[in-house]
Amino acid sequence: IMKLKLLFLFMSFSFTLPEAVLSSDFYYYKGTKIQLKQRTDKVAVVFKSSVSKTNAESLLNPVMQPGDSLLKSMDDLYLIKFSENKSAGEINVIKNILSQSPSVKFITNTYYGSSRSVTQIPYDKIVVLLKNSNDREKLNILNLKHGSYVTGEFEKGKGFILKSFPGNSKNALELTDEFYKSGIFEYCEPDFIYPEGCLLMSVPNDQYYSQQWNLQNTGQTIQTGSSFLFYGDRPTVNGIPGADMHVEEAWDFTTGSPLIKIGVIDSGIDSAHVDFQAPGHLLPGYDAFNDINSSSVDVFNHGTSTAGIIGAVRNNSIGIAGIAADCQLMSINIYDINGNTSSSIIARAFDTARVRGIDVLSNSWGGGTPVTMITNAIDAAALNGRNGKGCIILFASGNDGNSSPLYPSALPNVLSIGGSTTHDQMKAPGNGNQFYWGANYGENDIGDLDMVAPTNCYALKVGGYEPNFWGTSATCPNAAGVAALVLSVNINQTRLQVYENLARGCDKPDNVAYDTSKLFGKWNRHYGYGRVNALNSVRLAAGVDVTPPSISHKNVPSKNSTYPTVINADITDHDGSAVPVSGVNRPVLFYRIKKNSGSWSSYDSVYHYSNSGNQFSFLIPSQGWETQVNYYIRARDNSGNQTTFPLHAPNEFWLCYYSVCNILYEKKKITQFIGMDYGATVSPSVNFGTFNVLEAKVKIYMRHTYLDDESISLFSPLLNENNSRKCLFSSNGGDMDNITGATVFDNAPNKWTDASPPYLNGYFKPDYTMIGLNGVNAAGNWRILHFDRAFSDQAFFDSVFVTLFKNSGTVSSCVRLDTPSDSIISFGSVKFPDSYDRDFYVKNSGIANLTLASPSFTGTFAGLYSIVGSIPGTILPSDSALITVRLNTSGLSSLHTGDAFENAVLNIVTNDPSKTNFKISLQTDNELMSGMKSLKLTALIEGFFNPGNNLMISDTATVELRNNSSPYNIIDVRKSVLSDSGKGNFNFTEISDNTPYYIVVKHRNSMETWSSAGVSFVSSVAQYDFTDASSKSYGNNAAQINSRYAFFSGDADQDNIIDLSDLTIIDNDASNFLSGYLNSDVNGDTLADLADLAITDNNAFNVITIIRP
Repeated sequence: IMKLKLLFLFMSFSFTLPEAVLSSDFYYYKGTKIQLKQRTDKVAVVFKSSVSKTNAESLLNPVMQPGDSLLKSMDDLYLIKFSENKSAGEINVIKNILSQSPSVKFITNTYYGSSRSVTQIPYDKIVVLLKNSNDREKLNILNLKHGSYVTGEFEKGKGFILKSFPGNSKNALELTDEFYKSGIFEYCEPDFIYPEGCLLMSVPNDQYYSQQWNLQNTGQTIQTGSSFLFYGDRPTVNGIPGADMHVEEAWDFTTGSPLIKIGVIDSGIDSAHVDFQAPGHLLPGYDAFNDINSSSVDVFNHGTSTAGIIGAVRNNSIGIAGIAADCQLMSINIYDINGNTSSSIIARAFDTARVRGIDVLSNSWGGGTPVTMITNAIDAAALNGRNGKGCIILFASGNDGNSSPLYPSALPNVLSIGGSTTHDQMKAPGNGNQFYWGANYGENDIGDLDMVAPTNCYALKVGGYEPNFWGTSATCPNAAGVAALVLSVNINQTRLQVYENLARGCDKPDNVAYDTSKLFGKWNRHYGYGRVNALNSVRLAAGVDVTPPSISHKNVPSKNSTYPTVINADITDHDGSAVPVSGVNRPVLFYRIKKNSGSWSSYDSVYHYSNSGNQFSFLIPSQGWETQVNYYIRARDNSGNQTTFPLHAPNEFWLCYYSVCNILYEKKKITQFIGMDYGATVSPSVNFGTFNVLEAKVKIYMRHTYLDDESISLFSPLLNENNSRKCLFSSNGGDMDNITGATVFDNAPNKWTDASPPYLNGYFKPDYTMIGLNGVNAAGNWRILHFDRAFSDQAFFDSVFVTLFKNSGTVSSCVRLDTPSDSIISFGSVKFPDSYDRDFYVKNSGIANLTLASPSFTGTFAGLYSIVGSIPGTILPSDSALITVRLNTSGLSSLHTGDAFENAVLNIVTNDPSKTNFKISLQTDNELMSGMKSLKLTALIEGFFNPGNNLMISDTATVELRNNSSPYNIIDVRKSVLSDSGKGNFNFTEISDNTPYYIVVKHRNSMETWSSAGVSFVSSVAQYDFTDASSKSYGNNAAQINSRYAFFSGDADQDNIIDLSDLTIIDNDASNFLSGYLNSDVNGDTLADLADLAITDNNAFNVITIIRP
C-alpha cells in the first residue's frame, strides 16, 4: 500500500515540485568553484547513529521500488541505488518522506566525480585548514553556530576534520558553504565518501595464465579475456615482439633493492598469498580507513593484483614474477570491505607514507573532483618525502578514453600513467581486444599524461592468479615497478631525477608525431613521453646511455602530384642534443614502392638532402599515379643507439604510407539506428568496393542526453582486430547533449575538448588516430560500434556518413624530376662563335607510357638553341630517351664570365599530370651578351629561405624596370631564375646606361617589392642587393630573417595584400592535398599544407601590403 501511495506522490509532485535541488552542489578548490553534477540513480541516507542493515532496510523500504538496492557505506550511511533514474521531483519526494523518520539525520544527493564511474557522497564531515592558527577560537564559534565539532586534527593545529551533530541536517556541501564564507580558511571542502570501490580502475575476474607479455613480448599467444567476438574482440592475440617494457633485459642490472620501500595505496594486500612469501618482503601494513597499524588482507580484491605486478616473488617456481621483486612492499589500505573511502582517509594514507619513508607510491585509483586536502597530502609526500628527496608517486590516468587525465593523476608532482596494448598502441576504446574502455590521455588545466605502460596483463588476486588484470589499474603498477628498479640503481636520486630517467628512457611508439617539447623531452598527447622502457631508464640512472634518439614525424598524406615527396622529421637525442649528420650513424630513410597491381619492391634508402639544427629533410623519388609507398626513418646517436619511426618498423603493422594517384572519394550513409542504453550496439553496415583507403572521415548525427556515457568507434572490415576499430569519440561533453554534424578525421583542426556539444558542423580529431586504416583494402562492410557506459537513455543515431578517399585506378607517366640535374642542360664554358651539342636523357619513372611533343625554346637567347634531330615521341615506364640540344653562339656581341647563367628554356609538352609543360633550363658558365643590359640581382623569398644553411629554394622571378618619376611607367620586363643563393641575372634590351630605374620584383606568391630608389646601369651592367638591409626595399617593406632581408611571402592571389583571400586559397589547396608548382606553395616544398598557412597567417595578421612610390 505504501509503495502505491509513493507512486501516486511521484505522479502528483513531479509536476509541482521545483527541479532545483535544495542543497548546495558546489565547493571551492584552490579558489576555483567546482560545480558538481548530481546523480539521479542514487541517493544517500545519513542516520543519526549506527544502524544495522536489517533496520536500515526496514526504515528505507517504503521508498524503494522493485529492482532498487540498498548498500551500506558506513555504519550510519546507506546508499539507495535506483533501478531507473529519478527526476528531481521524485528525489525530493523521497527526501521528504524519509526526513520524517526521527532516526534519519539527512538525505543527500550524490554526485559524479570527474569520471562518470565515480560516485561522491557529501557526508556529514568537512575538512578545513585555517589561514592562521590563532583563529582557533573563531573556528570554535563557527562550530557552535553551525552545529559541528572537531573530530580530527592535522597540519600542526591548523587543519581540522569537522563532523556535524546528530541534529544537524546539513550535508557536507551545505556545511562547507557556511564555513567557507567566514574567510578564515585556506581551504574548506567536503570530506567526500567514495563508495563501492568506484575510484579503482579495474576489478579482477578471470583465471590464472602464465605469460607476462608486459615484461617480455615475443609475439606469444596471449589470452585477452574477452568473449565479445561480435564487437570485434578476439579471445587470443599475438603481439608485436618488443612491444613491452624490456624488464627482462633490465633485470641483468637490477631486480630491485631491499632498501627501496614501495607503498601500494589501494584496497590492501593479501599478505598470505603464496607469491608474496619471502623473508622481509612485505612490510607491516597500514589501514588508513580505520587508522590502525595493521593491514594484512585485501578487502576489495584489487590491491593484491596491483601489488603482484610490482612485487610478486621471483624464481620461486610458482606464479608470476614481480617487476621489482627484491624491493619491499607495504600495503596502505584506504577502503573498507564495501569499497568505501573518503577524502580525509586518502590524505591520511599519503601523510603516513611520507612519515614512514616510503620511496615509491602506486595508486591505481582516481576520478573524483579535486580536493585540497588530498592535493596537499600528495604534494607534501612528493616534495618532502624521503628526507626531502621526494616520494615517487604514480597514478592511473583513468579508463574513460578521453583527452583529460583524471584527478589526481594530472597533478604536476605525480606521474600520470596511461595504457598500451600488445601492439604498442595507446589503449583506446575499440582496440586491445577490450573494445569497451580506453585509457585517458592528453592534458587539462591541472596537468598532463606522462607516459603509458601495458594493460590487460596477468597478476595476482586474493588466493590465486588473475590472467587479465586490465584498466589503468594495471598500467600504474607496471610503471611503478620500473620506477622502483630505477631508484634501486641509485637510491640518492631525487624524485625529479627518477621522473626524468623514466621519461627520457621511454620508447616512442605509433605513427604519431611527438612534436611537443616539454620538461623531459618530446611529448605526444596520446602517449606522453612514450611507453615505459625499463632497460633504458635503469641504465640512465646508472649514468650509462643506451637510449636511442627521438624521431618526430607526421606521416605525409597521399597526393596527386608526381613530383618527388619531401619527408621532414625532427630528430634529437633523448637529452635534446644533436644526432650525427654524417657517417654511418646519420639518419636514413628506407622506402619501398608498389606500382599498380605489382608486388612491393625491396627497400631502398636515402640520406637526408638537407638539415637545419634538428630538422632533417629526405626526398623520395617522383612516381606516377597508382604508386603506393611505404617508408620509415632510422636514427642513431653518436654511440650507435638506434630507433626507427614508426617504432618496430619494418614490421608491416607499423609503416608510414602514402599513395601517388588521382584522388577521389566515396561517401556512404549509415542509416538511422538506436544505440543500446548501457551496452554495445553495432550499426547497420555500408559496403565499399575494392580500393586503397587514403584517408577516412566520419560525420556523426547522434542524439543523447549525457555524452559522457558515449563511446563511438569506426568498425572497418579489416580482419586484424588490432587495427579494425578506431575510436572517434569517447566520453566527451560531460552532461551535455547531442553530436550534430561533427566530422572526425586525423588532420582536423580541433580536439573534442576545444568545443562544446552539439559540436555543430565542426571538425574534430578522433580520440585515437585512424592512420592505421590508410593503405588498407576498403572492400567489405563498414559499421559504427557504439558503447554506452551507464544507464541514462538510448542513443539515437539519425545518420552517420563514412567518407573514404581512394585512388581512381588511373595510371600515369612521370617525368623524373628528383634532382636539379634532371631539368638542367649545362653547356659549361662556351666561346664565341662556336657551336656546342649536349645530350640529355628524359626518364619515365611512372607506370604509363610518357609522351613528349611540341618542343619549343623560350627566353632571351631562345634563338641560339635548337634540337638535333627530333625528340622521342614515347618513353616506356622505367625507361629513358635521348634528346640532343645545340647552342650556336655565332652572332653574339660578347661573352662575360661569371656564375651559371640560364639563357633559355626548352619546353616539352608531356602527358605527366603534374608536369604537362616540362621545362629544361639551358645554362652556360659564362653570360651570353648581345647588346643587352644585365642586372645582377640578389634577393630572397621569405618562405623559400632556410636560415640554417643560408640557402633558399630556387625559383623564377619577374623584374620590371620602371621610370624614376611618376607615373613610373614600365620600360622593360624580364623573367629569370633566382638561384639557391638568391642570385639572378636579368637581361634587358629597352633601357639605357646612366639612367635611374626603379627595380620592381614580382614572384608567384610574394609581395611585390620596389627598390628604395632608382638604379642606373653603367657599362651595360647594374647590381642590386635587396638582402643586406631593409632600407634597400621601398618603405623598408622586407622580412628580417636573422641578419638578412627577404620579400614577404603569402600573396597567393597577387593582389598586393596578404589577407584572408590568400589564406582561403592555401587552405582549399591543402584540403585537396594539392601539390606541385602552386601559388599556394608558400615555402617551396611542392605541397600546399599547414606550413604554408602558418607563414601566410603571420603576414596577414601583420597586414603586409605593397609599399611603392
